[in-house]
Amino acid sequence: MPRSLRALAAALLAAVAVLLGPPAQALDPAVPEPVPGPVVLVGVAGLRWDDVGALTTPALWDLSREGSVGVVATRSVRARGCPADGWLAVSSGNRAADVEADDRRCRTLRDPGESGVVPGWEDYLAAAGSASYGARPGLLGDLLARTGTEATGFGPGAAIALATSDGTPSGVHEPVPSEPRALQQAVRAAAGSDLLVVDAGVIRDPGYATVARLPTSSPSAAPDADLPGLDGGDDDLPGAESIVEPTRAQQAVRVDARIGAVLDGLAGHDATVLVVSLADSGRNGLQLAVALGPRPLGPPYEADQLTSGSTRQPGVVQVTDVTPTLLSLLLLQDEAPALPGAQMVPVPGAATGAERVARLLDVQQEAGAVTRVSGSYWAWLVLAQAVLFVAAAILLVTRGRADRAPLRPALRVLQVSALALGAAPVASFLVGLVPWWRADRPGVGFWSALLGWVAVITVAALAGPWRRHVLGPAGVVAGVTVVTLAVDAVTGSNLVIDSPMGAHRIMAARFYGMSNQAFALITAAGVLLAVVVADWLVRTGRHRLAVWAVVALGAVVVAVDGAPMWGADFGGPPAIILAFAMLAVAVSGRRVSWRLVLLVGAIGAAVVLGFAFFDYMRPVSDRTHLGRFLATVLDGGLWDVLGRKLSANLRVLSSWRYLVLAIGGVALTWLVLAGPRARGGGLLGAGSPLAGLQRSVPLLRPAVAATGAALTVGFLMNDSGIVVPATGIALAVPCLVAAAAQWRLDTRPEEAEVSVRDAPAARPSA
Repeated sequence: MPRSLRALAAALLAAVAVLLGPPAQALDPAVPEPVPGPVVLVGVAGLRWDDVGALTTPALWDLSREGSVGVVATRSVRARGCPADGWLAVSSGNRAADVEADDRRCRTLRDPGESGVVPGWEDYLAAAGSASYGARPGLLGDLLARTGTEATGFGPGAAIALATSDGTPSGVHEPVPSEPRALQQAVRAAAGSDLLVVDAGVIRDPGYATVARLPTSSPSAAPDADLPGLDGGDDDLPGAESIVEPTRAQQAVRVDARIGAVLDGLAGHDATVLVVSLADSGRNGLQLAVALGPRPLGPPYEADQLTSGSTRQPGVVQVTDVTPTLLSLLLLQDEAPALPGAQMVPVPGAATGAERVARLLDVQQEAGAVTRVSGSYWAWLVLAQAVLFVAAAILLVTRGRADRAPLRPALRVLQVSALALGAAPVASFLVGLVPWWRADRPGVGFWSALLGWVAVITVAALAGPWRRHVLGPAGVVAGVTVVTLAVDAVTGSNLVIDSPMGAHRIMAARFYGMSNQAFALITAAGVLLAVVVADWLVRTGRHRLAVWAVVALGAVVVAVDGAPMWGADFGGPPAIILAFAMLAVAVSGRRVSWRLVLLVGAIGAAVVLGFAFFDYMRPVSDRTHLGRFLATVLDGGLWDVLGRKLSANLRVLSSWRYLVLAIGGVALTWLVLAGPRARGGGLLGAGSPLAGLQRSVPLLRPAVAATGAALTVGFLMNDSGIVVPATGIALAVPCLVAAAAQWRLDTRPEEAEVSVRDAPAARPSA
């Protein structure tokens, strides 16, 4: 094994040992005690914090002042969820959904009929079987029935949540009484149950009314008698309000009345109450969650914020956290299989309820605003990069004197433009430091902040003493990218969340750590930064120190990307280890062989499995998705995970945005390095005006190879697929163009002629 590879392996193992330390105890030494009163889930759909007011929704207003509050990411199998999807998530503890209707409208939920089976249960089972999440509708109901836990449900949503695997609700189920006073009395009578689930209704946006489910061959409920789109259950005859869709405010008033009735019925029982909006209202948005009451362990739910181990974001939970929370409150968490969610717990928040809710409204506003600007950001980035690719393909290989017009000013513009585009990805993260979403026109605020950061980074790259070196300006862009993403991962991933190239809370794909785009950027930028440092050390005769510098930087990037407490990235470490191992070997003067690649792959797999194992050994509430992934594998869910990742990979493979970046970037890189008339198969053809670039920067070729290998491995291991190489290329290729343009600007005409005439044939690539 080469000395540089041994050094990299030792550094990585040391980083894993130091960062993770000894495995935490899987069991908390404290003994949990049952909560004194019943555990109550009041589920709704479509309720947001901007629906809450002191006069219109007094029950929710009081809860927001007394309880632990948060926003809920309700993303289900599809981007837009239905009420049934949220209740199925409670039933299965996983992402699940109803069968999608031909017109994509949501179906109105109905109570079980004479058969006692939840209407549409066969559809729910079929939909879960065709999805790749491994959801098991009826998991909660089966567990309650098996453990003898007394449960009572009111309303159609509660029937879904408490249903066993055969579709019949566990315990007692009743329709929701039409009058608040009757609901209050029914809840008071059922307060002796261990678990009480109440469907408090739905709120739908105009134009997103629910529709009746078509009858099946074996109907399990009486025909729907209510008009579609309205929350049924009233015995009154339809009036004018049944013809015109009620406003959000009118629907919120009705939901609040039911919540108030439930709370009044629980008076004197010291209950633990969760009020959670389980699905959106037709348009995507973060929903409302609030909890109040004692817990078996830890502080009670009171004037705080909610969070969970699946989000690690103060004030943010997701719908798959509801079931683990119920099981923890009922002391049944050890009876359930591994679930993707985690228990919702209180964390300190602002001093007053108004301040806590104001922060949640700000988070809700930011999450909605970023979804509206991210599409245009990607579109403009791809178009600008395409223009850069074409311009670079023409200017960089155009013969002529680079010290005279018109070529010199054109190359200067190309260099500045390339640096600006190379800075655009990291600027999309830094823009989160500016509250642009609070502007009167959020779109204008976003683009102003983005261009401002791009200008700052570009000026910094061109202003310092490093501007006189070929890789200096590009190295500054790479350094800013690495430092920004590394510091963000260590400090809680505040910039990655809800950034155009990061993870969106509404999409609920990732709430912490390194997103796939961030991984691609820190990998490409890390390799370039390592080349800049190693090139400077080699030029000063410190070859051994250059190797150690590459090893050290690689170990830092791997630790930041893969450690559970920081990046928590499963697919990133093997790719990063491969890239830096290839670069370290090249700096040491050795050749990269297939044996080396396979050995590095084994080391990468060992490192990432080590991260996952140590995370798995931590308490369930503290695990990241690394530990939960290993738990899922041990429970037999590996193929579901692999199938879901493969499906997502294939789905984005045909996106024109990423294809333009990937194909265009690879083609331009080849043109810059090989020239339009490459000779003898050499990577740097003597027919290119850039033939001397390899002599000026000997590590350029290994850097391109290492970056390409890492992005290819990332493409294969991550569910974002082609997004990974496309994002890495969005940084790497502009930096390459900037370096090539600067080389031409700094090379005297006679030196360029000598380079072209005397350029030796390059050795075949490994």
